[in-house]
Amino acid sequence: MFNIKFIIILSYFLVNPLPALAHSFFGKEGFYDGISHPVLGLDHLFAMICVGILSAQIGGRAIWTVPLTFVSIMTMGGLFGFLLIVQEFYFVEVGIILSVILLGIAISIQKKIPIFLIMIFVGIFGLFHGIAHGLEIPAASSPILFILGFIFGTTALHIFGVIVGHLSLKTKMSLNLLRLTGIIFSVYGMYLIVFIFIE
Repeated sequence: MFNIKFIIILSYFLVNPLPALAHSFFGKEGFYDGISHPVLGLDHLFAMICVGILSAQIGGRAIWTVPLTFVSIMTMGGLFGFLLIVQEFYFVEVGIILSVILLGIAISIQKKIPIFLIMIFVGIFGLFHGIAHGLEIPAASSPILFILGFIFGTTALHIFGVIVGHLSLKTKMSLNLLRLTGIIFSVYGMYLIVFIFIE
């Protein structure tokens, strides 16, 4: 009984933080805002899920080494982005979109790319995503909470991708659906590229 009460009380304080610790979800002010950055942008969201799915497709140690590589280099990229004076980098946005396209293609062709190439590209894409997150940090009242937020959000999306990938490997139909998902992600990335050049 005590455990149930404790969980309820803890859940209440986690969902309803004290005013002194509260942050607006959209205001780039702290932990929630850090989580929102990889979750609310479709380009970030798709890429994060792709990394998890891809690691599940490869299997073995790749299930944790591929996402860990992404998160580690993304964190370094975030710190680099934080130190930059300028607030926008065109090539970073293009790099993020390319990550959606290429990771989507990698999912759709399944296990036909050498693992060392996957690790290199995942690291490069992690850097681009990290810089994009880092460029948001100067507006934050709590940079540490913001960083922890986007690390937590990214890790959660990777885990979700691993689960989706693992479950999809069980039947031929789900494998085909996974391939279709990869194609859809890639097409969305191509649409973004066209949209950027038209703009």
